[in-house]
Amino acid sequence: MIRRLAVVCVLAIAAGCGAPSAERATGDVARAVEAALAGGTEHFDHAAWGALLSRGTKDGLVDYRFMQEHRADLQSYLKTVKEAHLDDMAPGHLEALLINAYNAYTVLSILQYADVSSIREIPGVWTKIHHWVGDYGLTLDEIEHRILRPYFRDPRLHFALNCASRSCAPLPPWAYEGDRIDAQLEERARRFLSDPKNVRVEGSRLLVSKYFDWYAGDFTTRGWKGTEDSVAAYIARYAAPDVKVFIDRHGGKPPIGFLDYDWSLNAAVPPDPSVRPGSS
Repeated sequence: MIRRLAVVCVLAIAAGCGAPSAERATGDVARAVEAALAGGTEHFDHAAWGALLSRGTKDGLVDYRFMQEHRADLQSYLKTVKEAHLDDMAPGHLEALLINAYNAYTVLSILQYADVSSIREIPGVWTKIHHWVGDYGLTLDEIEHRILRPYFRDPRLHFALNCASRSCAPLPPWAYEGDRIDAQLEERARRFLSDPKNVRVEGSRLLVSKYFDWYAGDFTTRGWKGTEDSVAAYIARYAAPDVKVFIDRHGGKPPIGFLDYDWSLNAAVPPDPSVRPGSS
């Protein structure tokens, strides 16, 4: 029987008007996560997911046709995610597992609704559809906002989790790995924040990703990893040279605007809408 995650507040609509707060899970899944963080030692192999990403992504976009053709491999990998013992996992391996699970289940969601032009067309994709992670049936929002953000408190997670949209953090051609998770998250942060699609100077303003509007506190709250006193200071750590100069010229307090968020599907090759769930 699926042990569903209990939540303690109503989730905000994930459509750009707000974002759920980072409140810790309760119940069995919370106890499993806390046990892992306190002394877990087990590792987890993501080679199967990495193999799919290495062939099924291009410049951060997804070849959904390839993923359809290899759906059995994706589902086989997710079966191993379901069989994981979360409470025994080493902290870095638990973090990598949760990121990979989020991204893999997001890809699977698109395959199950292959005629959509945006993930937002899938009813309840973040808040109602449950996925197996270990013994627990979790929604995508629960993985992100009830476990990853509040337990790991790392703003770089926003540059690793992919929501199948053009403005989301791009999928790398490799899987996250527990033994390298810190270096991988650092690389993702630098790549995202040095890309003018996400951060750039335009006229008299610094234009930045909506992540810094929706999740500003994640980048500035004491106790979270690598936070700074301001969003601009956090961005300056990773940004392109011209952006750093602009921030410095404004004494670290540049005028900031937020880029429109593109929710269109992150498809290098879109899925074949004639392929129905379970037929590939």
